[in-house]
Amino acid sequence: MTRQYKKGQDREEVLRLPPRLDDFVSADNPVRAIDAYVETLDLTALGFDRMAPNRTAAGQPPFPPQALLKLYLYGYVNRVRSSRGLERECQRNLEVIWLIQGLRPSYRTLADFRQRNAKALRQVHVEFIGLCKALRLLGGEQVAVDGSHFNGNVSDHSFHSVKGLKQDLERLDQRIEAWLAELDQADREDLDAPAYDSELPAKLEKLKDLKARKQLKEETWQALEAVGETQVSTTDPDARLLYKKGQTIAGYNVQIVVDAQHKLIVTDDLVQDGNDVQQLQPMLSQAKAVLEVDQSEGLADKGYFNPTQIAQCEAEGIAVYVPEPANSGQQRQAGRFLHEDFQYQAEADCYRCPHGETLRPRGQPRLQDGSAKQRYVASATACRECPLKAQCLAPKSRYREVWRNEHQTVLEAHRQRMQARPGIMRKRSALVEHPFGTLKCRAGWNHFLLRGLVKVRGEWSLMALAYNFTRVLNVLGFQGFRDGCAQNAAGWA
Repeated sequence: MTRQYKKGQDREEVLRLPPRLDDFVSADNPVRAIDAYVETLDLTALGFDRMAPNRTAAGQPPFPPQALLKLYLYGYVNRVRSSRGLERECQRNLEVIWLIQGLRPSYRTLADFRQRNAKALRQVHVEFIGLCKALRLLGGEQVAVDGSHFNGNVSDHSFHSVKGLKQDLERLDQRIEAWLAELDQADREDLDAPAYDSELPAKLEKLKDLKARKQLKEETWQALEAVGETQVSTTDPDARLLYKKGQTIAGYNVQIVVDAQHKLIVTDDLVQDGNDVQQLQPMLSQAKAVLEVDQSEGLADKGYFNPTQIAQCEAEGIAVYVPEPANSGQQRQAGRFLHEDFQYQAEADCYRCPHGETLRPRGQPRLQDGSAKQRYVASATACRECPLKAQCLAPKSRYREVWRNEHQTVLEAHRQRMQARPGIMRKRSALVEHPFGTLKCRAGWNHFLLRGLVKVRGEWSLMALAYNFTRVLNVLGFQGFRDGCAQNAAGWA
């Protein structure tokens, strides 16, 4: 007997009782969670525009912002974020057709909505973090901060730096002088044997073009100096050339703080700094305010190590764990004494070396990375006659010196805390690098589509919201999340 295959529905068959659109979406489909969540939001309070219909406006009525927000959230959750891609989904994806009730906005409408409502989209993510806190999904006892460079919608070649502008101006000056010299030579030749130079108009036009380019670069240079910047892009003035591990990225530095309970992002920001050395206290302080806790632990990698930032965190009740960069590697390899081998005498404000000699303060404190450092120097005579000289001094040094940071007491307590928990940095990696790995590797989002810091922040908020939304659904399930939205909606009413 020949095996029979299942038969599909005849495309030409006329259905007397067509199924409802709702029948194509299962009861536990995640798209229903998106619909339920957006319906609980007060988009007017969040700052979305065009919330009130304009009955006197000409042309077609606008698309409802609720539908466009649902579409964008669905797209980012399902790794479709381009406006053209979302336009196609509105025509072929039954989940999307159900979600926005058959509306078909064009890609221009979608792109315009995302750009206009960048600040409102950021507020949606803030509101969702508040929902996570209300659903008790955030522990608040331990968080981790990390940063990652994302490419902007800008080319490396669109950047101008102060150094590069100076070099360009020097080259333009040389070329202008060469053209002027050539024109002078042609004038002298014409005096000897007057003749019409057919190339003269082209030469004058070339000289005019060179002077115009010089003026433009001078204006760019002056604008940079006026705002205290060292680089600018003509495509996206807010983007920066960021350097990390030998790589150059034209874009933004994304900062996130992740809670340890369910690896949810509790706060985030976009900065233009190429490194993270100034971001420890601002990010952990924001997270502490969001979580509304009195004490917390903050984990970070060595790129965040900054004595001033660590001291500020300690003052705010945040116990930080940040590996200290190995600045004494050469001394350790040479077998010489390290800073830790010198004992500080607080009463006399001096250091004692391993041989018992005194190192006293000399000169004024020096400001470095936002904190003052005092220099302590030993006697050259004592060092010359010391039996431990080979273990202490470099070959060309006459005396030993050490530097003491104004936050040295906090740093020593921090070192002891790090030594007491040697495996905590492994936990940091598993905790805070998870969101970046998910977004960059799974979703393939290592770049932004929009330009300008405000708009890019709104786009990033959609990325972070999609990540948090997916994790919350995995933790609570569809029904648990839907019940939580309903309870909070009832509580806010």
